[in-house]
Amino acid sequence: MSTATRADAPRNDTGTAAQAGPRREPGTRPGIPFGRLLHVELRKLVDTRSGRWLLIAMGLVTAAAIGFTWSLSERESLTFSTFAEATTTPQMILLPILGVLTATSEFSQRTGLVTFAQEPRRLRVVLAKMAAVCIVGVLAIALGLALAAAANVLAGTFQDAPASWDLRWPAVGGVLLAELIGVLSGLGLGLLLANPGFAIAAYFLIPMLLPLMALVSWLKDAAPWIDPNPSSRQLLSGHMTATDWGHLATSNAIWTLLPLVLGSWLLLRREIK
Repeated sequence: MSTATRADAPRNDTGTAAQAGPRREPGTRPGIPFGRLLHVELRKLVDTRSGRWLLIAMGLVTAAAIGFTWSLSERESLTFSTFAEATTTPQMILLPILGVLTATSEFSQRTGLVTFAQEPRRLRVVLAKMAAVCIVGVLAIALGLALAAAANVLAGTFQDAPASWDLRWPAVGGVLLAELIGVLSGLGLGLLLANPGFAIAAYFLIPMLLPLMALVSWLKDAAPWIDPNPSSRQLLSGHMTATDWGHLATSNAIWTLLPLVLGSWLLLRREIK
């Protein structure tokens, strides 16, 4: 090595020549770790007023459902399954709205330029949003079952209720799966429509309109394969046959998987302003 080369070499604080590290191509930088993206999306769920108040409302409605069940039900019917149904029903209604708000936050809160400038690979952002809402869904079910268990113990202690632990594990798994399907359906509609009002309206209107297919003679046989309501009821009861699983898979491929795929595809091509 020549003297000129040594003189031009970068030096550290001790004055000795520093070892040159691996060269990085101009304009490139390391990608954001997926764990950090997930952390950001989880934080967004409580950073916005809509997400924060929705979670607060979910907790208040769940507590109110326990109170109404305790005060209005007969003493003999105060069991774990009764309280579990009371706590999980509000969550199944409200959690999909959280999925919609998560998908549309980049547009309604005008954070899209920041999000997709920091992480241009938009599909990774979508996957982080999916993971975030699924985590919240699992935690909500766990919290609801814990509150139901506490209410069951208190009812047996103070009201001499049976305090029966009669909830079947297939039903628990069915509730959890239905919860995840619901929140992913909301996320898919949010990605597809990119407007929280339209997506929330569509989420509640579509299940109300689909049963009308049974009134049309040439659609009556195909209705169970398109309408997810009958198979979802079977899922919540924990009594699923092979035909029910087929109905659940095909109907949710239409109303959950397809909006997720189309919404993600549109997001990859949508101009962010």
